[in-house]
Amino acid sequence: MFCGYAGCSRPADQQQFPGRCAPFVLVSSSPADQAQDLPIDAPIGLTFSDFPEPETVDLGSVVLSSGVQTRLGTFQVDLLTRSIRFRTRNWLNPDITYVLTVFPAVTSLTGCPTETVQLRFHTGDKPTDPPLPTPEVPPFSQVLPIFADRCAGAACHRQTPEDGGGCLPAPAKGLSLCDQDAWSALVDADARELSGMKRVLAGDASRSFLMRKLIAGDNGGPVPTTPGHRDPPGLPLDESTLRLISDWIDGGAKP
Repeated sequence: MFCGYAGCSRPADQQQFPGRCAPFVLVSSSPADQAQDLPIDAPIGLTFSDFPEPETVDLGSVVLSSGVQTRLGTFQVDLLTRSIRFRTRNWLNPDITYVLTVFPAVTSLTGCPTETVQLRFHTGDKPTDPPLPTPEVPPFSQVLPIFADRCAGAACHRQTPEDGGGCLPAPAKGLSLCDQDAWSALVDADARELSGMKRVLAGDASRSFLMRKLIAGDNGGPVPTTPGHRDPPGLPLDESTLRLISDWIDGGAKP
């Protein structure tokens, strides 16, 4: 649960969804189908029309192959861009054609399967020039001001800045977001609204309840399968703010 000056949003007991599947299709890829001279260190990105379910994305549902060989690697689901990122364990082989197959085992958060898609691309003979930069991980000190600005007041998660910004004796849902409590109240803490999920799972924003509450779904609420209303109330956080929080989590959610 997150709150703003207008008050707290209260989760419902059950999220309601339509009885039929919305389209869940691949809308773009990097590299594009039939791409040539791909740098051998390039990551692979797939963007969909709906939110991918992280639990369905693995080496059996998204397969990168060349001939009879398949490539191992790691996946990262980005709910902000509704995308999957695949980085191979080792660089790709130079001057070879690869086939990337996405199977219907990849589903949206609401359980709708995608269509089988095959993409082909051919690698060049060298890595990216200049080399790919190492992503910068925002510190938690950049996340705290967001809570102070949007999650205070109305007896929710912390005092307003005008009242000192301190801790509340009984914050809503036991989630205290004052400076001294926020990290321990979020990181590796169980989400009360959704059994089996952490408020913040360090290293994985897509499996963190916090991000699922903050990102707006198509109907203005939270992403599908997330109980209750989107938080904070009112206008959703802008994309750059959401990206900062997401990058902090994916970077390890350090204090």
